[in-house]
Amino acid sequence: AHVLRALLASAGVVPEEPGAYTCENCGAPFEVAPSGLLEIGPFTDGELDDPELDRPFDFGASHPIPALRVGRAVCRSVRLVERTVDEAMPLLRGSREGALRVTPSLVAAMGIAALGRERRASVIADALAGAPDDAWAAIVDLYHEARYPARLFAVHRCEACGARNDLDVPLERELARAPLRAPDEAPQDTPGEPGATAGEGSAFPDLDAFEARVRAAADRIYEARGVRNIDLFIDAGVPACDDGGEPLLGCYTPGTPADELGIARPPEIRIFYRTFRTEAREDPGFDVDAEIAETIDHEVIHHLHHLAGSDPLDDEEREQIERENLRRIGHAEAVRRARRGALSDLGGFLRATWPAWLIAAAGTALAWCAGGR
Repeated sequence: AHVLRALLASAGVVPEEPGAYTCENCGAPFEVAPSGLLEIGPFTDGELDDPELDRPFDFGASHPIPALRVGRAVCRSVRLVERTVDEAMPLLRGSREGALRVTPSLVAAMGIAALGRERRASVIADALAGAPDDAWAAIVDLYHEARYPARLFAVHRCEACGARNDLDVPLERELARAPLRAPDEAPQDTPGEPGATAGEGSAFPDLDAFEARVRAAADRIYEARGVRNIDLFIDAGVPACDDGGEPLLGCYTPGTPADELGIARPPEIRIFYRTFRTEAREDPGFDVDAEIAETIDHEVIHHLHHLAGSDPLDDEEREQIERENLRRIGHAEAVRRARRGALSDLGGFLRATWPAWLIAAAGTALAWCAGGR
């Protein structure tokens, strides 16, 4: 049912109003109806065989979530079961009636069979109604993963910075990716280990501390790789993006010879502070120092390849981006687009050069006529 609704919205049969978004990389606002950007090729061409994008949800497994209290116990897992449209109707109706109230019937409609060892819908409903925001968000993400195939997303490239923004398709879903409560409503206390301090060890370094760690790592790596005279710049602005629209942790720019003013530019490695900060926020296991070292070493390898006259690492990265794009749009659709692109190029070439072809044809005709006399 969800796939059908998405395809109907993509085709314009079911109208979809544009949604208001902000770019995840630079914060620029944009409006778009995401269903119109859905890649439908894999659906229409029968190419739903990608091991990641088309992997069925495991309803038999208990999936990990952040800790929340269920009765007197602490729960760290949830198990979902499949639901028909009729069984999901309390949720579908509730989403149209405004604020979501977590009731036993809603729990059953969501398909939540168990929170930890707890199976009683009434107890689960009470636990979810007071769940910490991170636990509720994890359950909502699992619900979307279970009910909506991973292919139901659209890609919007930010006009300001070129970043890729992945958007849910369809825009309106029965369970929003948003906090359950208003900001002034306090959730239950988050269960933790005895003596644990909230946020302990999780603070990301400020710009000065980050720069010091980057330069210390660069000194070690430059010496180990036998390189020098590569400028190192820590960029706290909007990160640059790769060809696929992913914000970069770092990038390498080759040096340039002296210009007409005699000014040469040395090669440069640029490290993007905001990308590191975002990754650390989204991934609690993100090792800042290890990623700094790996990023600098990666860019130094680009430098060494550039000096050698060939950069297979750059070629490999571009091929990986192309493979990821191919998985999303489908092989048959990629062939169709390549064919349309070739025809468009040919048409443009003919439009630009038709006077020369006309003159050449006229000259050939005159020469043929003159030779026939």
